[in-house]
Amino acid sequence: MEEPAKDQPAEASPEQKNGKSSDSDEGLKRPAEGDPVPARPVKALRLAATPSNIAINGRYQEVKFRKQFAEKWSRKEPIRGAGYELKNEPFQLGVLENFLREDADQVEVTRELEREFSEMEWRRKQMDLYEFYQTTDLCSVRKEFLAGFYRNLREKVMPLMQQLTGIKLTHVSASCSMYNAGDYLLVHDDLLTDRRIAFVYYLSPWEGHRVWTEAHGGALELFRADENLLPVFPVKDKVYPRNNQLVFFKVSEKSFHQVGEVTTFEYPRLTINGWFHGPIDPHHVPHSSIIIDTHYFAPVADEIQLSEWVNNVYLIDEVKLNIQKKVEMFSEVSLEEFLTPEIFTVMSNTLRKTPDVNWTIKGPAHLRKYEVLDFSSLKPGPLQDLYKLFTCDAMFRLLLEYTELDLSGPKAKTPTCAIELQRWQKSCYTVLGDPSSYSDCALDLLFFLNAQDNVGVVTYLVPEGDQRPSSNSAGDDDDDGDEDDPVLLTVYPKNNVLNVVYRAEGTTKFTKYVSRNVFLEQEQLQLKQQQEQRREEDKKEEGDEDDEDDQQKAGHPYTYILACSYKE
Repeated sequence: MEEPAKDQPAEASPEQKNGKSSDSDEGLKRPAEGDPVPARPVKALRLAATPSNIAINGRYQEVKFRKQFAEKWSRKEPIRGAGYELKNEPFQLGVLENFLREDADQVEVTRELEREFSEMEWRRKQMDLYEFYQTTDLCSVRKEFLAGFYRNLREKVMPLMQQLTGIKLTHVSASCSMYNAGDYLLVHDDLLTDRRIAFVYYLSPWEGHRVWTEAHGGALELFRADENLLPVFPVKDKVYPRNNQLVFFKVSEKSFHQVGEVTTFEYPRLTINGWFHGPIDPHHVPHSSIIIDTHYFAPVADEIQLSEWVNNVYLIDEVKLNIQKKVEMFSEVSLEEFLTPEIFTVMSNTLRKTPDVNWTIKGPAHLRKYEVLDFSSLKPGPLQDLYKLFTCDAMFRLLLEYTELDLSGPKAKTPTCAIELQRWQKSCYTVLGDPSSYSDCALDLLFFLNAQDNVGVVTYLVPEGDQRPSSNSAGDDDDDGDEDDPVLLTVYPKNNVLNVVYRAEGTTKFTKYVSRNVFLEQEQLQLKQQQEQRREEDKKEEGDEDDEDDQQKAGHPYTYILACSYKE
């Protein structure tokens, strides 16, 4: 067991050695010759932190603590003590506050680590699953304190983890991460090869900002897994960053978690994190992932007159031919003002008035998060008509003319379609699925209503073989992914634009995570409008209908996407 550093007496100053008074002697009367000299208090100096000072807090070295914690872990029972906790739901996770020894007589080690963070070379990690900064593996870092921390992980922390969890461990991998405002890491389980225990060590040594709260974001958010071992909403529990805190958990098929978006602009979320590795259980049978089935169905035989809905320009034969040529050349086309202005206005207004009860969150959490409209719950009206428009025979025939795909006519075999009306707001996303989700061809239609900037941005790309990181196993700071997957197309939200995209076999897509920061400017604009409205209340009794509609839209936080997929 390591003993805490003891106070050391201060060395006499040069002035004191020469018989002179130091600054601290001012105001004191020198004793007369022969009088007894009173004892002078000895001040303890604060020892400068060195890599050798990096040590585990003594309380976690005590046999009593280790034995009690290990017993609770083996029994899968929770426990809470002074500065530590073992959670059992939704999966086993330990929290150790004040993890490194920081005595009153030594400069904070965490400040030295934070200082070396600022000297590191950072790489931007940006993909469907995450946005944050990361360093190289600490095994190759030459910085004194970071190298000392890594050495402590290997020599002291790994044996501690073995004692607390009973899991055999062989080596450790670790790196530094930095999350600025707007950065995040979406849901995953860390399950990859020989990872046995995941850990996160938090650094936040700034006065007044040592303990984070909901207002700062950046929490480690834990998810419950259902009977199919799929993560479900909502978030089950949260662990907030705290300076000098270590969090660890056993990596398993149920250890789904994410790093919530950092919302504070004052300080970054700094961590040292990684995995303790160990032998793979030879008796373990990997859980086969559930393929999320998309419901495709045949076109609906409904006599709909497209000319009553669609801008008649797009029904002219010459225009159809030009659209077909563009799709053949670029595999995509955007048709602006696709619906008539009257129809589009009716649809937009109806959506803004649709009750929340008609919307449900779409999961599982490691693949997507947005809301979908239950068409079956709707009474006859504009939204039911919109559904019929994009699933009817007439639309299949129009898409045949736009693309020359066998979606109608004598060559058509079993054409089908799938349709969703999605509602998007802050914290919504989709990520790249496993290869089975893009193993065939399809024609995608994306149509936006109440479009807002950067809400519902869809990216099409071709993953490059095995370099694509699985959303199941991308860890808190996974370094296995390829940052340079070739982007084929990015679709930006714009009102009343029909985006037609031919998705070939091997091509997939994701919809970018919607940051809370996207809405800051909109909220500020809304506040300004409300202030101006109050000033005008005494001058104007009735507002213009168009102005009222604009105000309603400005205060409406949702973007709607009609997402359809057609197969021959």
